[in-house]
Amino acid sequence: MVVAVPVLEKEVNGRRLINPHFGKSDWFALIEVSSGKVELRKNPALHLKRGRGRFIADMFYKEGVKAVLVKEMGPGAFEKITGLGMEVYLIPQEVKFFDEAVELFKEGKLELLTEPNET
Repeated sequence: MVVAVPVLEKEVNGRRLINPHFGKSDWFALIEVSSGKVELRKNPALHLKRGRGRFIADMFYKEGVKAVLVKEMGPGAFEKITGLGMEVYLIPQEVKFFDEAVELFKEGKLELLTEPNET
C-alpha cells in the first residue's frame, strides 16, 4: 500500500519533517508501507493560487496512493482525493516527523477524516 505525506525539504537528524500545509507543500513523501521504500515527489501545482488539490490528487492516483496522512486539508483537496477512492488520516499536532506519522498509521492509531479540517 502506498501512503502519501506532505513533507518539508528540511530534515532534522536525518528525519524528514511533516509540512502542515497540504496544498502548499513543496514535497510529498510516498512510502510503500510493506517495503518501507520512500520516494519524494514535487508538488505539481505549486505555481497555482487556487485549485492545487486536483493536480495533487491526480498525481497521487497515478502513483497508486491509497491513503494520505495530513495535519490539515481543505475542502477542494479533500473532495478530489476522497473522490478518487483515497482515504485521508489525521496526523496529531504533536507529531512532527514523517516516520512517526507512518508508524502511527501502520499501528492503526490515526483517525480517519470524514470531512475537511483546514482552519
